[in-house]
This record gives sequence, structure tokens and C-alpha cells, in this order.
Amino acid sequence: MSTGTPDFPQWHPRIWLFLRTLLLLLLYCTECSPGTVNVEKSVTAVLGLDVTLTCYYEAEEGEKVSQVLWLKVLNGKNNEIANLNAEFGSHIYPEYEGRVKKKNPLQSEDGTIILKNPVQADEGTYQCRVITFPSGTFEADMMLKVLVPPLPTLNPGPPLVEGEGQTLAASCTAEGNPVPSLIWETQVMGTNKSRTFHHSRSASVTGEFYVLPARSMNGKPLTCVISHPGFREEKRITHMLSVKYIAEATIQGHEGWFVGKEGAELQCVCEGNPMPTYKWSRANGSLPEDVKYEGNKLVFPGVVVPTYAGLYSCQAINEVGARQASGSVFIAEHEPRNVDLMSVSLVSVAVVTVVLLVILVITVVLVNRHHKRKTKRLSEKIEELSTLSRQTSRRRLSTSASTDTRMQLEEGLPLRGGHHPDSLRDPSISSMMGEEMDRRSYSTLTTVRETETQTELLSTVPDEDVKEESEGEQEDAIDEKELDQCERDSTGIIENQPFIKQGMTHFYQENGTMRAKPTTNGIYINGRGHLV
Repeated sequence: MSTGTPDFPQWHPRIWLFLRTLLLLLLYCTECSPGTVNVEKSVTAVLGLDVTLTCYYEAEEGEKVSQVLWLKVLNGKNNEIANLNAEFGSHIYPEYEGRVKKKNPLQSEDGTIILKNPVQADEGTYQCRVITFPSGTFEADMMLKVLVPPLPTLNPGPPLVEGEGQTLAASCTAEGNPVPSLIWETQVMGTNKSRTFHHSRSASVTGEFYVLPARSMNGKPLTCVISHPGFREEKRITHMLSVKYIAEATIQGHEGWFVGKEGAELQCVCEGNPMPTYKWSRANGSLPEDVKYEGNKLVFPGVVVPTYAGLYSCQAINEVGARQASGSVFIAEHEPRNVDLMSVSLVSVAVVTVVLLVILVITVVLVNRHHKRKTKRLSEKIEELSTLSRQTSRRRLSTSASTDTRMQLEEGLPLRGGHHPDSLRDPSISSMMGEEMDRRSYSTLTTVRETETQTELLSTVPDEDVKEESEGEQEDAIDEKELDQCERDSTGIIENQPFIKQGMTHFYQENGTMRAKPTTNGIYINGRGHLV
């Protein structure tokens, strides 16, 4: 068999086969320890890109690599690819000639080769076989997989017209190995329908995007995004949506005309895709002879004259349909006065500011007057209470003075001689002493009651002025009523006996004289019946 390469001598095929068999027999030695063949278990190649098949042998001490043989296992058979020998050179078999090259420089332990421009037919199991001396032959397998990146395409759908039903906006197709992944990226609302087809060595996917056409979609991007293991990054194909529509038409610039105005024009505003064309007309007459057409504008050169008045109409037309609008032009004899909106705004702000300031001043004055009236009423109430307190003090002093006079008369009466100090036989003296003690006890109780009443009045002055005044008058009435009652009861010792017993608890007898006891409430009555 001819080698087909100058690297090897042109030997007879039988001689070559004999030498090869002899070499293999010599390599199988049971006394030598084997080494290790290092290969990648799985290698992935991309269609059209070179791939490296690595094979390296770790030789033991005293071991030598004779040659490295590459094979492809196909249908249970070994197809030879390359034979590498560091001493005699490399040999590439005809089927792979020009597609396989050795790694330079060629080394005995390194049997790496490069497969150029792999295709899907190159997928399969590859075997690296290392022949050593004296250990023998060692081999290892690897799996090669070839990825076929897709070549995506995007096809626009039929024309989109506003108002029509669900329509195909675009379709995107990608075929590869393995099956690609396809998604849509867009800002418009729509529905995606996807289909997948499997082939012998690849698979294809097709995505269709459906929309309900609307003018808001016009000019919006629709992007098909394809992902595949053979891509370093995602592939994107963008399609700009085009929706045909026509909007409502309006006329602008037909207001504020007057005789002598310059640069007057009417403008017909109508959006549409494609851009509409315009036609102008005037009701009950033809257009002025000197007007000019500039796109969607009707321009009146020179100055405005009264004959320009009338009802003007414009018609916008495109592939979708037509829209019409009208506007009346009234021409005044004189130019209308322009109102300076800025000045009006400033004046309005100034007026509002002045009104707010006036309201603020009036509010402050009213609040001040209210506080003054309230302070004055409080002062008057306090003065009334002070007057009432002084009247009560005078009444209490008057009562004390009468009591002192009676006490002086009592002290001027000597006790009868020969009788025990505790014995009061004279009925007149006993009656007088009982009456005086009753009056002292009444004076003490009245003083306590008046003091408590004044304290309650002063504590409630700020809140209920009228109520306190009435309560003070009621207290005075109660005091006078109780005084009259005591005076009526003092006519008889027997009738006032309980009251006298209660009053006697405030006195004690010393040297034939009744003296007042100190009290716990801070009120003290001296020997003459005076308050201390």
C-alpha cells in the first residue's frame, strides 16, 4: 500500500505490514508497567471553526514512545486518520489529507492533531493509540460533537392597517444543531406562536408574532432574539413596525382675522401613515385667486381683505381613507386689542394679596378687642369679689364687737361669795352666760363657714363669674338666716340645749370664767371672744 507522502520510504505493502506486526509483538511485554494516555473525554467543535484533538502519553522511566496512531470508530470499524512518528515523521491518510495537520514541533509523547473546518459528518468517537517500547500499546477514546450555529432570518408579515383584526407582524426562523432558542422583545402587545421541526442532523424553530394593528404601534421595534451554544452572544434581528392609519383632521389659524392683517394662513392638521395629501375648498364660492398651497397650508399673500371671509374645508386623503374638517373665517374691521396676560396675572395677584392683608388686619383687631373685653370683665369680677370679701369682714368684725361688749359685762359680774365656782345658782346669770356661749359658738362656726365660702369663690373666679356672684349672695342669705335662727333659739336654754352642748366643747372654765379653747383649724377665740 502506498503511503502517498514523501515522509515515508516507498516500501512494499507486505514489508510494511510485516514490520508493523513485528513491532507490535515486541511491544507487548508483561514485565513492564504501563503508562497513561491523557485525552479529553468530550470535545465540542463549531461548524467551520478548527478544533484541536489532544492526546498525551505519560511515559514511565525507561519507556519510549514509538508512534501515535489516530483512528475514528465508525459502525464498528476503525478508520485510520493519521500516523505520527517522531523519528520518521507523520503520515495523514488520503481521506483526511488537507483537513488534519500535526502539531509542530512533533514530539514522541505528544500526539495532538488539529481537525480543520469540521462538519457534522465529523461527529463521532475518536481513538488515540500510543505504541511504546517495551510496555506495549495503550489507547483512549474521545467523543467529538459538532455544533451548527443557526443563521436566523426575519420576514415581515403583510401590511398592518389600523382597524383590521389580528395580523401577522413578522416571522423569525433559525435552524441549527442543537435546536436554537427563539424569543421576541418588543413594547407592543401581541401573541407569539412557535413551531419546531427536527431534521436528520439539525432542528429548526420558527416564531410568529401577531398583533391587533393600532397607530400607537407605528415605528415601534420588534426584535427576534436567538440563543445557541455555538454563539458567543445572542443574535438579534430588529424589524420596525409600520401601521397604516389616518387620524381626524382639524383646521387651525382661522381665528383673529381683521382687515389689513398680514401673513394669514390656514393649516389642515391630520396625522396618517403614509402622509396624507390635502384638498381645499370654500363653501358657496371658489378659493381666492391669489392663495398658495404649501403642503397642508393655505397661504393668503398680502393683506387680508373682507372678501376672504367664508367657510373653508380641507380634505386629507391617504391609502387608508379620507378625513374632512371645516373652519369659518370672520374678518373684523379693526385689529382686536391684545390683552397682556402677564399684566393681568400680576394685577390679579396684587389684588388677592391686598385682600388677604386686610382680612389679616381685621382678624388681629377683632381678636385683640375680644381679649380686652374678657380682661375687663375678669377685673370687674375680681373687684366685686373683693368688695364682697370686705363686706363679709365688716360683718364679722361687727359681730365680734357685740360679743366683746357682752363679754365685758360678763366679766364685770362677780361670782356670788360662799358658793362653789362651778355652781351657777342665779338664773339670770346662767341665762346670760348660756346666751353668750351660744353666740361665741355661733360666731366661730360662722367664721369657719365664711372662710370656706370665700376660698371656693376665689378658686372659681376665672370660669363662672355669674354663678360665683350668685353663690356669694346665697351664702350671705344663709348666714343671715342662721343668725336669725340662733337669736330666736337663744330665748330658751332648754330649747337650745343640743346647740349649747356642742358650743361648750370650744370653752373651758378657769377661776369662774369661761375661756375659749385653741382650735385645729387655725381659728382662735381669746377670753374676750375676739378672733385671732
